[in-house]
Amino acid sequence: MKVCGVEISGSEAAFAVVTVNDGDLAFIATGTKKLALGDDKDAAGIKACLQAIKSFAHENNVDAFAIKARAHKGDRRGGAISFKIETLFQLSDCPVLLINPVALSNFGKKNIAGIPGGVLKYQEDAFRCAAYYLQNAGEI
Repeated sequence: MKVCGVEISGSEAAFAVVTVNDGDLAFIATGTKKLALGDDKDAAGIKACLQAIKSFAHENNVDAFAIKARAHKGDRRGGAISFKIETLFQLSDCPVLLINPVALSNFGKKNIAGIPGGVLKYQEDAFRCAAYYLQNAGEI
């Protein structure tokens, strides 16, 4: 199973594709590491972003997306554009799991293996999302 972890920040989504090899997590380097939604008020731009997500999933044989959830209210709430991006992932025809940031943080503290080489700093939470998904799916 290949899972793409996603962290949405502002108008960008960072990707990290992860699978399991012999019981261990394996990061898969992809050509696309980020995706940005340009003009969120332009229907053509939104449709192009959705198509880019679908193409990414198809080209990389992604079975599911695991997204770090953002708060709906309070100081840490997500912006309108980030919620549009989240919706585009949900429309991508791949299963989507939204992961609570607190659960993700606790998982990160217990993750003994840590972050493998090749994962860029801005991809770390995306990697953790995918790893969390795979652990909860019983893959590791």
